[in-house]
Amino acid sequence: MDEEKIIGENGTVSVEDQVIFQYVSDEVLKFDGVSRLVGGITESFAKNIFGRDTDVQGFKVNRDGSEISIDIHLIAYYGVNIPQMAFDIQNSVKEVVEAYTGLSVSAINIGVEGIDKRKQQ
Repeated sequence: MDEEKIIGENGTVSVEDQVIFQYVSDEVLKFDGVSRLVGGITESFAKNIFGRDTDVQGFKVNRDGSEISIDIHLIAYYGVNIPQMAFDIQNSVKEVVEAYTGLSVSAINIGVEGIDKRKQQ
C-alpha cells in the first residue's frame, strides 16, 4: 500500500492510501445524487485479466512528490445535474482530504460510469 510521509519538526507522519480512501468514500457517499462507487475500466481490466482485486473500488490515488491526485468512479442517479454534483464533490473531497491528512490535493477527477434509477420506497 502506498503512503505519503510528512516530515515535521517532531518526526515523520505516514498517511497510507487506505486512510485517504476512507475519507473520500465517506465524503462522496454523503451526496444524494451518488448511487454507488464502482471500479474504473483499468481496475476492471486488471481484475478480469490479471486476477487482481482491490479492497477499495472506485478510487485511485496518484502521488507526485508532495501532491496527490484522486480519481473517483461512480454511478449517479437519473435526473441529477452531473456537472454540478461533480463540482461539489471535487470541492468537498479536496477540503476534507487536505484538512484531515495534511496532504496537498492537486486534482480530483470524477468519472460518471453510469446512471441508476432511484428505488421506490
